[in-house]
Amino acid sequence: MAKNKIGLQFAGWEDVLAGIEKAAGEAGLKKAAEAGLKASKEYINQQVDSIMTKGNMPAGGKYWSGKVKNSLDKNFTVDWSGFTGEMKIGFSFRETGGASLYLMYGTPRHEPPMNKVPGLYDAFYGRKTVAAIKVMQREAIEKWIERNL
Repeated sequence: MAKNKIGLQFAGWEDVLAGIEKAAGEAGLKKAAEAGLKASKEYINQQVDSIMTKGNMPAGGKYWSGKVKNSLDKNFTVDWSGFTGEMKIGFSFRETGGASLYLMYGTPRHEPPMNKVPGLYDAFYGRKTVAAIKVMQREAIEKWIERNL
């Protein structure tokens, strides 16, 4: 399973979710949070899918089989532990071993060095991604509020 996790990241999310809990209870709170988390994961998966093409791979994709791209976690279920919801993102290390890490960071000390896939790290952790996720989470929760409250 993917080890990375995403959470709600926009400013004031505590206040928004507290208001939802007052209006819709614990079940509504969880559904609203799930909407934000699912929007985030969908965005990240789209970014990664567009980056992981044969032409972007090291050596021009000569040795690329698509195994790492296919190991991208596409499970959109949220695991709840009390009021903490988690959704896993990233590649399955169990299926690919270190290949996903090599593609994300490169192998600068290996001879010959393997370059990292341009933009792959930023698709998960970049400033633009974090900023876009903040906006998307807020919008997804606001849409949920409009439909259900």
